[in-house]
Amino acid sequence: MENRVICNIILDSCGLLILLMLLLPLIGGRYGRKLNGRKQNLLFYAALMHLFVLSLRLVGHVTAFARLGASSAQLFYDAALVPALFSSSLMILCILCDGNNIIRVSKGDQIPFMQIVCTVLPPVIAFCLRIAFPQFGFSGLAWSVALQLNQIIIQMERGKQMEAAEQRLSRDQALLMTVQMQPHFIFNMLSSIEALCQTDAAAAAESIENLSGYLRSNMDALSSEEPIPFDDELRHIRQYIALELADPARQFSFDYELEVRDFLLPALTVQPIVENAVKHGALTHRDGTGRVTLATEEAGEYIRIRVEDHGLIPDGLTDEQRERRGIGIESTRRRLAELCGGSLEYAVAENGTKATILIPRKGG
Repeated sequence: MENRVICNIILDSCGLLILLMLLLPLIGGRYGRKLNGRKQNLLFYAALMHLFVLSLRLVGHVTAFARLGASSAQLFYDAALVPALFSSSLMILCILCDGNNIIRVSKGDQIPFMQIVCTVLPPVIAFCLRIAFPQFGFSGLAWSVALQLNQIIIQMERGKQMEAAEQRLSRDQALLMTVQMQPHFIFNMLSSIEALCQTDAAAAAESIENLSGYLRSNMDALSSEEPIPFDDELRHIRQYIALELADPARQFSFDYELEVRDFLLPALTVQPIVENAVKHGALTHRDGTGRVTLATEEAGEYIRIRVEDHGLIPDGLTDEQRERRGIGIESTRRRLAELCGGSLEYAVAENGTKATILIPRKGG
């Protein structure tokens, strides 16, 4: 009797040790606000429930070892069944949770076979061992192993997702640089500067300085993913606007309504949206009456950036087709989401377009 109880204490203690190795990093990440995703949270609470199970089982083993009564020990064993049921239920939800944190029944290639195997295999092995050695309880240790294996799988999946996100960001940066460095825009600017050299040398020098700063900002954005102050992005925008207005044939008005400027954001976040508003909005008015507004304001825990134009929208285009006319809209949306948790909404109406960017204040 005593040897059996001691062996069960050792087995459940090993399960507790494995569980603590799983939980302690998660608890640290949770308080450090690094624990994200519904799948990870479900695993965390499943492990927490199993910690309660093992604690009750160990108390029951100690009660039996101390000969405090078989009924008292059985009471702790029975009490452990409820959190064990919760732990199993949470683990089922964790398996059903897909990469987009949506709980649903997956089909085909989306079925998480590895996670299912790692969840089922340890309890099956424990059941077989229990048949061979009925006096020992392997279930607690087996479930701890299953939870730990699931944690390893989730970490591997997260690593693959991060790698894919980095590849997407690299592609988006390259795409953004490609559309920003449009040859016809550079040629138009050089032609405008050449014309200014004949009539206004000071304006030509200023345009050359703006063009140099514009190109330098584009190159800096390609080599860095760190957020920049909004004032740096604003300077880039002013350089672009000055270059466009240097051509007498490309006239429009640009309004600034900046209630807040002290925040950070990914480089080349607002400037492509502004460029889109100018080219596909303001400049559709050939008489120079086109207008673009850039506004910033506080919106609770977010900074709201609004770029609005009053351009002429060609008839017959769907909203999706209208949005695709923009420069780097989709890549900007992905970069916002992956670099700072921001978002971009693009609304198209008969009287123009409005892009709204939301950036969490913690990113600024």
